[in-house]
Amino acid sequence: MARRHALIVGAGDPADAVAVGLEARGWAVTRMADDTLEWTDDTVDSRLPGRDPIDLVVHARYPAPARRRSALVDLSDEDWYRMADEPLEAAVRLARSAHADLAATSGTMVFLVPLMASAGGDGFAPMATAAEGIRIMAKSLAKTWGHDGIRVHALTLDPSAFLAEADAAGMAEANSLHDPPLGRVPDLAAEVAPIVDALAGDDFASLVGASLVVDGGLWMPG
Repeated sequence: MARRHALIVGAGDPADAVAVGLEARGWAVTRMADDTLEWTDDTVDSRLPGRDPIDLVVHARYPAPARRRSALVDLSDEDWYRMADEPLEAAVRLARSAHADLAATSGTMVFLVPLMASAGGDGFAPMATAAEGIRIMAKSLAKTWGHDGIRVHALTLDPSAFLAEADAAGMAEANSLHDPPLGRVPDLAAEVAPIVDALAGDDFASLVGASLVVDGGLWMPG
């Protein structure tokens, strides 16, 4: 069986840990950091010459400005662009560039989004805005790309996967109503990466446009 190839986009966690987990499950992984994506009509493969065909693209790109706590009233238009608009635009460019490559392999695209996307987050309005836009885009892409053989999903993760420890702890204390039923937040490499792996496999081929919350049951948003 040919080794499957994943492209993971984003610096730091959750991208780093998910890459480790996928490699442990036999994936060949190519990484791209938070460099601004300026692709237009080029395909992912043309930007990564010599690589194997791409079976999976994982987006977890939230640059440092978007991960910083900020007061909305203090942000300039330029600040908002860097923290909210640019991350969403980059996700759109990545999806557009990956389409031809994923169609050629009947591949899968998975967007990792912070829970602020659906639950909100005090001090993180820009990141929540970008993340919710990305999450909804994933569902729309799933509807339009299904006939091309491409599956698209979003995995919503606990804020601790994206934020500094103090920020994530404060958000959990302010918003959660109980301790995680599992007694912990899922480990990114050991427990989240296998879900990404499964979504890219044949056993879940009938699952389309899933928006799954993988946080150990801490928030349980409706």
